[in-house]
Amino acid sequence: MDETRPDRRDQHALPGDRAEYADEDIHTVHSQLLREKDEPSEGFSPVPIALLFLFGALVFWGGVYIAEYSGEFRYDVYNPEWKPGLASNDTQAVWDPIKSGDRLYKNNCQACHQATGAGVPGSFPPLAGSSWVVGDEGRMVKILLRGLNGPIEVEGVSYNGNMPSYGENGAGWDDMKIAAVSTWVRQAWGNGAPEVTPEAVAAIRAEIADKSGAWTGDEILGEHPL
Repeated sequence: MDETRPDRRDQHALPGDRAEYADEDIHTVHSQLLREKDEPSEGFSPVPIALLFLFGALVFWGGVYIAEYSGEFRYDVYNPEWKPGLASNDTQAVWDPIKSGDRLYKNNCQACHQATGAGVPGSFPPLAGSSWVVGDEGRMVKILLRGLNGPIEVEGVSYNGNMPSYGENGAGWDDMKIAAVSTWVRQAWGNGAPEVTPEAVAAIRAEIADKSGAWTGDEILGEHPL
């Protein structure tokens, strides 16, 4: 065999098949790699227009869905008296003032008047055994509808605070809610007062339609003496 004849395999071998690269081979390979890549650039890549429209449509749909089905983010939108098969206008048939009143009291009144109805001496008057609660239902309903502000005396103890309105000038409760919490308070803790009906609340609401601000103790006792 002629040892001076070049080996054909070496002539056609790729640079990557050789044990070592010459400087010129390395430079050639790097040049090829650089041509295959984009030049580096600063900033952000533009977002496709179609993706922007899709994102905007999702945000719009989400806003419409929340506005339609959020229940205005009200805490009392859940109705525990609802039963499967009843239409929305059948709520009156299963309305229980004691259950509804209990829930309303716990969510709105208990923090001040306490779970026992004893209130906080000097700060929040008691509801249990209170002459302000039993007796004439109009007294309690009017206070709930417009609130009570200023000094009062309950069972021999003086108070000077602010009872918020739960009527149209305040929390916006309807006649059923006012009747429910009035009934529950008037019958809880051994008070034993009669039920307050939504119809009675509606009549009182119409009676005091021109009353804008909260009652004072003298005003409410002038209309409903103890």
